[in-house]
Order: sequence, then C-alpha cells, then structure tokens
Amino acid sequence: MARKSTLLIAGVALIVVAASAYIFAKDDITALIAPDAQPASTGQRGGGERSLPVIAEYASLMDEKTVVEAVGTGKSALGVSIYPAVSGEVADVLVRAGDKVTEGQVLVILDSDRERLARDLAAVQARDAEQLLARYEKARPLGAVAESEVDSARTALAEARIALDQAEVNLADRTILAPFDGIVGIPQVEAGDRVDSSTAIVTLDNIDSILVDFEVAETRFDNVRPGQSVRVETWSLPGEEFTGVVESIGSRIDPESRTFAVRARVPNPNSRLLAGMSFAVYVDIEGKQYPAVAEISVLWGDEGTYVWRIDDEDKVSRVPVRVVKRTNGRILLDGGIAEGDLVVVEGVLRLRPGRTVSATIRGDNPAPENAPSDAGGVATREGAGEGS
Repeated sequence: MARKSTLLIAGVALIVVAASAYIFAKDDITALIAPDAQPASTGQRGGGERSLPVIAEYASLMDEKTVVEAVGTGKSALGVSIYPAVSGEVADVLVRAGDKVTEGQVLVILDSDRERLARDLAAVQARDAEQLLARYEKARPLGAVAESEVDSARTALAEARIALDQAEVNLADRTILAPFDGIVGIPQVEAGDRVDSSTAIVTLDNIDSILVDFEVAETRFDNVRPGQSVRVETWSLPGEEFTGVVESIGSRIDPESRTFAVRARVPNPNSRLLAGMSFAVYVDIEGKQYPAVAEISVLWGDEGTYVWRIDDEDKVSRVPVRVVKRTNGRILLDGGIAEGDLVVVEGVLRLRPGRTVSATIRGDNPAPENAPSDAGGVATREGAGEGS
C-alpha cells in the first residue's frame, strides 16, 4: 500500500513539472511547430513576450571575383642562339655554362691571323693614299700636277679607307660577343672545331623577367586587358606563387580552339624561374559588388532563399534573397539586403516575422553609420575555375 502511495505522489510531481515547463516554453514550442504563427498570449513572465537571444552579424560588401585559370609556358625576356657570322676554326671558348655575362663580353674567338694581316695591309694602303694626296695638293698651285690627278688621288684615298673599314669588320667577325646581359647556356663548340654560319655556338638568355604565354577562352576576351595582374605557379617550385602583369594580347581568335593568346611578364630577380618552365596561370576578373553574409545565415524554404534581418526595433523580418556566389564561408547575395544590415547568424530555428530578439553581435564591426570603412572584402572562386 505504501508503495502505491509513493508511485502516485511521484506521478503527480512529474505532471506538475511537465506543466510548468510547458507554461514557460509555450512560445518556443509554438515557434518550432508554426514559425509564422503569432503567440497565443503575451502576458506570461512579466506581462510581455520574451526577447529571443540570437547571434547576428552586419552584412558587408564584397567584390564578385572570377578566377580564370590556364596553363602557360615560360620563355626568357631576351633569349637567342648565337651563330658565327663567318666560317673558321674556333681558337678559344671563354665562357662556361651558367656564366653571367654582360653586353659586349667576349664569348668565343675564331682564328683571325689572315684577317689581322689583311687589316694591317689595308691600313698601310690607306696611309700611302693619304700621303700621295697631300703631295698632289701641295704641288697643284705650282702647276706641277693636273687637277684630274688630284681628284684621282682623292678617290684612291676614299677607296683605301673603305678597304680598311672592311678589313676591320672581317677581323671583328672573328670575335663573338654577348649581344646583351644574360646567362650562358652549354657551349656547343670547343677550341679546334670548324664552324660556319649555320653552327649554333651557345645560347644566351636574359631572365630578369620571364614571359609566360598562355591561352584564354574566347568568352573572356573582353575581360583580360594589358596591365592586368596575374598570378603564376610552377610545378618545379611547389607552394610558391609569383605575380606579374599581362603585357600583350593576341589580335585574333583561334578558330579551332576558340581561344586567344595572352602574354604576361613575371619579374624574376632571383633567377629562380627558367625559360621553358610550365606554369599554372590565374587571372582575377573583377565583377560587381554584393552584400555578403555568413554562410549559415542563408536559409532555404518553400518560396526560395531568405535571411532574417533585424530592424532598429530589434524585430526580425524574413527577406528573400538570391545567392550570387559562395566563397570561403561567405555568401554574396542579391536582393533586399544592403551593406550594414544586421542579419541573424545563429538562433534562426525559433524565429518568426515580427519576433523581438536580443542580438549578440559577432565580431567587432559596427554598422555604418553603423559599419566600418573596412567592412568589405574580396570573394575568390574556389575550385577549378575556368580557362582554356
């Protein structure tokens, strides 16, 4: 009998606890079952509706940015294969692979004994012609030399000087110089080799900057411009990113690939990038600015996408929006949300239109006139991107 009484008392106590819990949480239960329903009573707990605690955040402006991706090939800003101007035997090679040389530095010398002798002979003949002309001009006032002979002497001197200049050129052709500052490749000849004008002697590259050639889809022709910033990565140096600018753009579309050619220049002060490297190229294309909110703020319902906005009276309203882009935990929106609007981030499940909330602002950004001047940001595309 005592046991039955104990069970009866326990049951009554449980019913009382459940009833009390229902009375205090009735509004919340109603909001969960029917978010759009109005509360049945506003007289509970102090005679008014309780403010619902939520976490909120101010909407900020972000740029819609698309990243066009492509694969490019690097080439030196200046790069040549050096050939001799004349045939002959290699007398000496004065550089080794990897040497840094300056413009005008001697790279290779060909045997030049005959050319030196020819130059010396031409110099002697030029001096003789000059002396003969000087004697004729002194004798002409005395009538000892005809005017025609003086003219012939002048012509002979001019021809001798031209022959001397030609001999100097022939001698200079035996010495091969660097046409610009750069890095020498592997020499292809050695002392004693016979060469002619078709023999590649050595390569020379100036890699103070690297030119990266790549192709972009025809649909982006209006978005890529000279001077635009690009980012490149090479598989030879994983994890490192280099920045350059678009230098030139092709004037036509390839009818087969439906792409156009683009060339970017990438500074290379430490000479870590080499001609011939392959590159992943990223071109950032700026778009419009949109309000951005936290990803978890955006909800999906029967009528589409929406967010909860808090007004100046701490009441929430349901605002339909269109998702423009999702990026790095933020969503760019198009619709009834503007920069500085206070949007609910957490606590959305118990909300209904007109509900009073007590908002805890996430982060330190106040709204303009409410919002900070640096509230905006930049949205970048995740994933493969687009390109050729």
